[in-house]
Amino acid sequence: MLSESLFCLLTEDLLMKILQRVDSDRKSLRLVCKEFLRVESTTRRTIRILRIEFLVGLLQKFCNIEELDLSVCPRIDDGAVSILLSHGSVSWTRGIRTLVLSRATGLGYVGLEMLVKACPLLEVVDVSHCWGYGDREASALSCAVRLRELNMDKCLRVTDIGLAKIAVECCRLERLSLKWCMEISDLGIELLCKKCLDLKFLDVSYLKVTSESLRSIASLLKLEVFIMVGCDLVDDVGLRFLEKGCPLLKAIDVSRCNCVSPSGLLSVISGHEDLERIDAGYCLSVSLYLRLWCIYLIPCPILM
Repeated sequence: MLSESLFCLLTEDLLMKILQRVDSDRKSLRLVCKEFLRVESTTRRTIRILRIEFLVGLLQKFCNIEELDLSVCPRIDDGAVSILLSHGSVSWTRGIRTLVLSRATGLGYVGLEMLVKACPLLEVVDVSHCWGYGDREASALSCAVRLRELNMDKCLRVTDIGLAKIAVECCRLERLSLKWCMEISDLGIELLCKKCLDLKFLDVSYLKVTSESLRSIASLLKLEVFIMVGCDLVDDVGLRFLEKGCPLLKAIDVSRCNCVSPSGLLSVISGHEDLERIDAGYCLSVSLYLRLWCIYLIPCPILM
């Protein structure tokens, strides 16, 4: 009781500073006293839900949540989202900026659209490994017009049409990962590069894109990281498009690109003095590493 009365004398700002300096987990910390519980509840920004039936009660306790993680909630589906959003006040959605739905395969385009529309400040969405997601789900994601980061890894049914919808409506995108979205072609990448001019990170690994996509990607003036692992249809012609494009490029990954040769990669290096990292595993010989290091003396590491 004495310790609890002493904490009552501290202001909320001091309690928040104490919470920030304690290394132990917050779950244990909020059991110390009612003041810690109250401050921890108001300052928590991230919540990860295991069971959907507890979500409403938790969101009533933690009213300032900015990141909602439902990736380990196996029962999340369209019906659960509908009930969740219709249950009392939905003011908790007004502050959500990050939504993690990785592997939420039970959630369809109807529930996804309801959830996205209920979060007007949404900036980051992760729907990776939702293998059944297609163009209708992509259309639902396009409702998040403030979106800056989107991870769609292994959304196997998304085509150029779905990507076009996202590119047109979410033109503020800065980071986009399309790994294993194998229905996307050069056409979708071309439209993406015309609409999303702020892209800084782009992953097109294992897509059936050709060197024509790199012609479009070369027009991205803010691109810093470009990953194209396993793009077997891209050759040196595509890499030469990057030689005079993407002036801010700092890292490139061409691992497992079987049609890429030393001359193509050298053209990228010669056009980017500030290049910091090159990943070229499983496609280039050790002799290329020695040639680049000894002749060009580039400062960036090359990973084989």
